[in-house]
Amino acid sequence: MIRNYLKTAWRQFKKNKLTTGISVTALVLGFSTVMVLAAMVYQFKTADSQFAHRDNMYYLRSVPKEGGLGGMQTTYPLLGEIVKTCPQVVAASHYQQWYQPWLKNGQHEIQDNTTAFVDTAFLKVFPFPLKYGNRESALAGKFSIVLSEENAEKLFGNENPLGKTIAADDTTLLTVTGVLQHIPGNTSIKPGVLLTTAFLEDSPGFKDNVNWYNGFAVNYLRIRPGTDMMALETAINKIVRLNYSKERQWEQVIIRPFSRHFADNADEVGKSVVTGSLGTILFILTILVVNLINLNAGNLYRRAKEVAVKKIVGGSKRGIIVQFFTENLLVVFVSLALAVLFSYFLLVPFINSTFGARFGDMEFSLNRDYPLVLLFLLLAFVIAAIVAVLPAIRMLSLKISDAVKGKIVSGGGRTAYVRNIFITLQFLLSVIIIYVAIILARQLNYMKAGSLGFNKGDVAVVDLDLAFKDPKTASSRFNVILNKLRNHADVKSFSVNRFIPTAYGYNTNAFVDRSAQKEVWMFQGGADAGYFQTYDIPVSEGRPFDNSAADSIETRNVIINKAAEKAFGWTNAVGRQIIPKSGGPSYTIIGVTNDFVFQNFPGKVEPLIHYYTGKQALEGAAFLSLNIAKGKAQPVLSMLEKEFKEMPGKRAFNYDFISDRVSKQYQMLDSILKMTQYAGFITIFIAAIGMLGLITILLRLKVKEIGVRKILGGSVAGIATLLSKSFLVMVMIASVVSVPLASLIMGAWLQHFTYRITISWWMFLGGALMTLLVALITVGTQTIKAAMANPVKSLRSE
Repeated sequence: MIRNYLKTAWRQFKKNKLTTGISVTALVLGFSTVMVLAAMVYQFKTADSQFAHRDNMYYLRSVPKEGGLGGMQTTYPLLGEIVKTCPQVVAASHYQQWYQPWLKNGQHEIQDNTTAFVDTAFLKVFPFPLKYGNRESALAGKFSIVLSEENAEKLFGNENPLGKTIAADDTTLLTVTGVLQHIPGNTSIKPGVLLTTAFLEDSPGFKDNVNWYNGFAVNYLRIRPGTDMMALETAINKIVRLNYSKERQWEQVIIRPFSRHFADNADEVGKSVVTGSLGTILFILTILVVNLINLNAGNLYRRAKEVAVKKIVGGSKRGIIVQFFTENLLVVFVSLALAVLFSYFLLVPFINSTFGARFGDMEFSLNRDYPLVLLFLLLAFVIAAIVAVLPAIRMLSLKISDAVKGKIVSGGGRTAYVRNIFITLQFLLSVIIIYVAIILARQLNYMKAGSLGFNKGDVAVVDLDLAFKDPKTASSRFNVILNKLRNHADVKSFSVNRFIPTAYGYNTNAFVDRSAQKEVWMFQGGADAGYFQTYDIPVSEGRPFDNSAADSIETRNVIINKAAEKAFGWTNAVGRQIIPKSGGPSYTIIGVTNDFVFQNFPGKVEPLIHYYTGKQALEGAAFLSLNIAKGKAQPVLSMLEKEFKEMPGKRAFNYDFISDRVSKQYQMLDSILKMTQYAGFITIFIAAIGMLGLITILLRLKVKEIGVRKILGGSVAGIATLLSKSFLVMVMIASVVSVPLASLIMGAWLQHFTYRITISWWMFLGGALMTLLVALITVGTQTIKAAMANPVKSLRSE
């Protein structure tokens, strides 16, 4: 029986090549898009699921006493006290990314920015499988090192590296005691190198910060099953109250489930990607189903006589429904197979390059991801059932006599009404996505064109973190380079600094106005004498730093921005003094800069303070910024590259322009826009080809009517207008109805931006005209072709 169903299905495919081709094309495009979006959402939702005891894994967050999610940093000694006094904690470990040493084995040398310093119990908290080594003892030694599978291959090739030594920064020998197996992409913690905190604690810079005031430690816990988490949290906060310095008594520590780690640390843009992906999946699936129902309904009415004959000769309703289901299931599964290839080779690489940094690269494993495979198979069955069974049931409810006489081939009446609702729904969803893409593009362009408060076009940024092989010689040589730049006719100004716009980090501190005792939290940065001039950041009050005796690290002069001045409630900040909340000598404000966007693109400008970093030198600097005369950048940078070759480092000379760095800040939004535009194209294309198939079917059913109208004197334009008018009206209705829906969606989304556009009527008009044009071309070409056909042939074919 199944063989007969398949044979009949194959005959129908050959007979209806156009509608079959349209259905397959729509399904391939739709399924492939749904697959990658669903896989990305699934990866986000199942992050860290590979840990068997994930339900017993937790991490700490510091939050204000009035509540909130806060941050992951606590004081460093806290975890040790928790382990000592809280028996509910089975294992615990810090996870410190303090610095990244260079690791060398023979001629192979690497530096991994995911290097982490952890406690001996780390692999008990995180049971990562080891390719080589023993989890119990891998981190027991002070000079032990555990490598990722990828880093082990870079340093040792395919050999087993256990017991071999690696030189760290050419000074310290470390012994390889373990190699981690490949870690899935959707894992919150993905260390490339694991070193011990015992090794880190020998670092003088680290020792200076290990106290009960500085909050920089990240902590992970494995808790005994059945533990009263509220009681444990109370015990931890008792430790906090007893030991934290008085300046940190404003905060408390909460315990968060590790299952929430991935989502907790995703930014708002990343979360909006997940929400948008779910909405897009729903839109595309709805359009696909509606499209296939319309095509199936049109085809089934052409097969009314076939159904009637089958019923006359004893065919059961169940058998007829199964036949239609088999035909659709075959189309759906062929499309699903093609969609897998399309998504794997084209869409997945794009998604990985776009969102991999936030969600991890997509990696497929049948053992881990089988629920997603089962979901797609189930989805295929459901879609095939819906698009086949609903029209078939409607067809079987018709009278056999009417079907045999051909009285119901037009599919009019209630069927036409339902069909029109479906067509309108298709275009309603398509137009909403087009409106979303237009508004998103406008918002992105608005942010890019807007003033950031600094020169974002002409400043070249040279990376100074080159790991110089001879730091002393490099420092001396760098001073020579600076002298050349001071005397260079094409260099307007330059700055040697640890901070530049787009790279300030999240270092904050609380400061108090000595006179009013008002407290303000500010971001902190350093600046040399050339910083504000190089980036054209106006100092609107007071003066910038200079290299005279008036400014030195000892004088403790600082410059704040307008946002900080406003936060303190001052009208003129110059000359005022502030002190850190933690105590110590006061700072004197000598200048106030205009607000500029220094890190969070796009975002609100927060209060910011700059300290004077002293005279320009290589030590402690990360960037050399140059404001170069227009058109002269390349000769100056070529000269610098030649000079830097005289001071070799482990990294090659590298530079970019601040404009490129700013563009990278918008990369995520650019990618969302591309994804939205692609989704808009897919939805409108599916709707358009669905309409093409449907109008083709309907025109075949109206061949006699068209012929009669032409014989009676109907013009080509009149007949074409008559045939296409109802379709175009439906598109216009969809365009109008979608306006408030799109306004509601995008209005809520725009609230996330400090600087945002106002949604205007022309955005909707543009989207509506675009959709109407697509529909006009799709329907118009077919109706004009039908209207121009020879009426004699049309009547003869009937």
